[in-house]
Amino acid sequence: MNNLSAIEKIQENYNHLSPTEKRLADYVLKNSQKAIEYTVKDLAEASNVSEAAVVRMCQHIGFKGYWPFRMSLAKEVDKHQKNTVDTETENGLQGIFKRYSANMLNIADNIDVETVSKCVKLLRDCDQVHLIASGNTAPIVEHMGFRLGRLGVRNTFSGVADYYMNQINLAGVNDIVFAVSQSGSTKSVLDGVTLARQKGLKIIAITAYKNSKLGELADYVLESKGDFSRFDFYKNYSHLCEMAVAEAMLDLLTADEKTRAIVQEKSTDMLEIFTDMKL
Repeated sequence: MNNLSAIEKIQENYNHLSPTEKRLADYVLKNSQKAIEYTVKDLAEASNVSEAAVVRMCQHIGFKGYWPFRMSLAKEVDKHQKNTVDTETENGLQGIFKRYSANMLNIADNIDVETVSKCVKLLRDCDQVHLIASGNTAPIVEHMGFRLGRLGVRNTFSGVADYYMNQINLAGVNDIVFAVSQSGSTKSVLDGVTLARQKGLKIIAITAYKNSKLGELADYVLESKGDFSRFDFYKNYSHLCEMAVAEAMLDLLTADEKTRAIVQEKSTDMLEIFTDMKL
């Protein structure tokens, strides 16, 4: 925890903050550039909380007081701005791909390998997997549904809440739910996961914030946080990291010996059917 930046500490401890402290945290996450210029009084007025609440939040997330928090935040903002400039000036397109590469390496260093292995086994052995997402995250579950289908894993997928809520409601005891939400706070996805818990279904989640509400509800969390200096908490439209985690897990499933045996058996059955049809 001591090595985490101010933003990271807010994200790690967010669910343990009081409602007032969460309001302050939300303001800092959305307005980091402004916050580094504020005194305790300025930040309290801007976020509509008391000065005591500012100090309490700083202490609750691991700082001795407001000034150490502000110094950490300022350092992180400066680093983020430098990284942005470097990306824009370092050979243009090459700089962007280098940032992508760094994000992938961050994910690889932080994702729990044992959890991924358990998820692969769940996907392989379940009766059916219900893939759920919302908004611009929906294409990820559509792609996952296609790949799982090619591996013989029965699945449903949708970004429409009414559809996947119905599928989860009709799910069997050996079905699982796989939810994707970068923020981990998408209401419609949380509604689907909550229903899945009520039915006693196992839940896998891909999210950038493992301590989010989705992370709390899921049985297995695959963390997709690749950029540790992120300041577009509410405006990040890229889901490259979530797709990368999904692809890695699907590649492991594809390489699994039992999965390959199942695919081979089904391919043989299909070949015999087509042969009989020709005869």
